Amino acid sequence: MRYFLLTILTLISITTNATPSWLDKLQDPNRQQQLDLRWKATGGEADLRFIYTIFSIYDTTVNPAPQFPNKHWSANHLVFSIDNSTELNLQVPYGIISQVTDGSLKIMANLSFTHQDKTVVIDSLTLEPTTLFNSSDLVNFIIKDNNGNELFTASSIHIELDLDKKLLKMSNIDLIATQKFAQLLNQPLLANQVVGQLHTYNHLSIPKKAITSSKNIAAVTCANNPVWPPLGEVDVTLLDIGQIAYLGNVGADKIVITPSASLKNIGTADVAWFQKFTGNSPPYNTDQHPYLNWSIYREVDNRFEQIGLSGIKHAFFTINSNCACPGGHVLGLGCEDVYGTGNNDSNNALGPRSELDAFSGIWDNCGSFFDPMPCTGSQQNTSNQPGQNRLVVRKNQLTDVNNNALFFQAWYVIRDDIDIFNSMGYRTIAPTPIGAGWNINAGNTFTNGAALDNYVVPNTTTAMQASKTLGTSEGHLTVAVKVIDLGNGNYRYNYAIENYDYDPRFSQFRLALPNLTPFNNPVFSDADDNALNDWTFSIINDELKITGSAANEQDWGMLFSFSFTVAAAPTTGNITLDVVNSALNTELIINTLVPNVVDFDTVFKSSFEN
Repeated sequence: MRYFLLTILTLISITTNATPSWLDKLQDPNRQQQLDLRWKATGGEADLRFIYTIFSIYDTTVNPAPQFPNKHWSANHLVFSIDNSTELNLQVPYGIISQVTDGSLKIMANLSFTHQDKTVVIDSLTLEPTTLFNSSDLVNFIIKDNNGNELFTASSIHIELDLDKKLLKMSNIDLIATQKFAQLLNQPLLANQVVGQLHTYNHLSIPKKAITSSKNIAAVTCANNPVWPPLGEVDVTLLDIGQIAYLGNVGADKIVITPSASLKNIGTADVAWFQKFTGNSPPYNTDQHPYLNWSIYREVDNRFEQIGLSGIKHAFFTINSNCACPGGHVLGLGCEDVYGTGNNDSNNALGPRSELDAFSGIWDNCGSFFDPMPCTGSQQNTSNQPGQNRLVVRKNQLTDVNNNALFFQAWYVIRDDIDIFNSMGYRTIAPTPIGAGWNINAGNTFTNGAALDNYVVPNTTTAMQASKTLGTSEGHLTVAVKVIDLGNGNYRYNYAIENYDYDPRFSQFRLALPNLTPFNNPVFSDADDNALNDWTFSIINDELKITGSAANEQDWGMLFSFSFTVAAAPTTGNITLDVVNSALNTELIINTLVPNVVDFDTVFKSSFEN
């Protein structure tokens, strides 16, 4: 059966008379005039980029087929013209886009989707505005057909005015399949999946009376900015992880998972947001920008483990929503920004985490993954291999029946940020396989801070649990332990040590344990899924040593955990973390819970002598 949908892709925003909050106190005589004026965006082009692997996994074909089936999904473009007779109306007071008030854009698409005997034919594609899915967005859309069927939702939109070229750009828009779209194809597994990305480019008409500069109202805008550190403090908070998306398989046993993210500048300084390889810019005389990374954790058998972590996604543009600053390459005071899942899966933006000095927030483009030696000053490489610099996790770790909880955490590493813990946050997840694909099933609540905080209450010590977060001049880390009374005098010790941004790295953990102590069932866990480089256990000179190698030192963003059983109740004591590559320390000592073990060797010798 073929469903013929004469669909007009119409971008229409909810009309509202609300005044942008940054204009509330403005006394400029032109204020109302500038609010009433409407800039117009007409014609242009639309660029659709479908994630063909997702459709393939759910036995659905897209026509036209991908031009480059063996390349990353973003390499395949379906470009359609936009009817010049259609337009969007924009409220742009003082050159700062506030909202899309009304209007439409008709995209002359020619597409079809087929699953078994069901085909949806789209002769032209309609986006209607909706209540914001994400308050950091300037606009969100529901994509409908001409019968009112909702096919996709559209969010995490980078909206930008190019006044020099007179263009409106809306880019990196996540397309998420709806229940109705899945129903039309009789493929329910497609519902709620991120299936593509949309970009639109429109001609911009500016009213003659429009004031395109905010310099005359500098007191309430960013016209006198930026304010760079140290004149102000950098403080960016992660507002939400909105979407956590399954983006395909790596081999038969692993999958790729990627989030969307939104953030806000709550500090007193502006934040550099310059795209890599765009030259040297203030305040650091580099192409400084933030770096997003994400991880998955689980609590299993009373252990807390990291089972997947990404590379770093290099930020490149901020929309500066909900503030009086134009979008660009400086995150203004009080401004917000969004990045969609498709955006965060960008080949051009994903690189290795090992290149970043996380505590300082410094990355050097010369000699990097993107521009190896000898440097050219421009990007030469991309992350175009399956799973490369992405979060890849084993399926069986997600579905382990012994899992007590799973957490997905994202974190923006930002130079000079005064609080790394409000720049990170997490949601619970409950991943389930659906056919050959997955639903990640993110929980309803987003929480700022580290996912490890769920394991043991931060910075507390009780009889059977302890957690200590340490801030040093070289970075931050947490040591947490949960002790389980197994009965018959035996206790299971479960340690989780997370290196947030301590760049010198750790090579060994040590705690007091006499040589002849009965020691059972040791377990070590890290995220790299390589048993050959797991750290080893030994008891030497009355110390338990968990020892790594140069190939697997604990770097920033990594959580290592280890467990063992001994016949000794817990008491307060110290664990020592051996440090490498530090000019200041060879070890860090943290007070926590340790086994209160009798020195069996001493007892044996004393009994023999007696």
